[in-house]
Amino acid sequence: MDIEPKILLVDDEQNILRSVEKTLFREGFDVETASGNIEAFQLFQEAIEENEPFNLIILDLNMPDFDDQESRYAGLELLERIKAESPDLPVIANSAWDEVETAKKCIDKGAADYFVKGRNDEMLRKIQAILGISE
Repeated sequence: MDIEPKILLVDDEQNILRSVEKTLFREGFDVETASGNIEAFQLFQEAIEENEPFNLIILDLNMPDFDDQESRYAGLELLERIKAESPDLPVIANSAWDEVETAKKCIDKGAADYFVKGRNDEMLRKIQAILGISE
């Protein structure tokens, strides 16, 4: 890619959001952040309206849902809405849980991949593979 890939990072835990944002920024990505489904979906729609869509979305599973209530699988609801409008946009789900069933749910809903929080090297490899970036 000749331009910096634009990533939307969604997580309600501010310390994780900032840490991952810095990691992605250092790798040359243009990063926007959101702390829940409502804010993330607004940013997603605004980016499309401005003809500057995201190249990738990374979303947490356990965060406030569209009713602003904490939900273990709120990220799946966001994933479904994003995929309904942009079926080809890659979305990576992440979670604190290293569970095969959770990963399977995400892939079944259209996620390009899944990773466990805190595994930044794994996350970067997945992003590079999905976006076709060589190291």
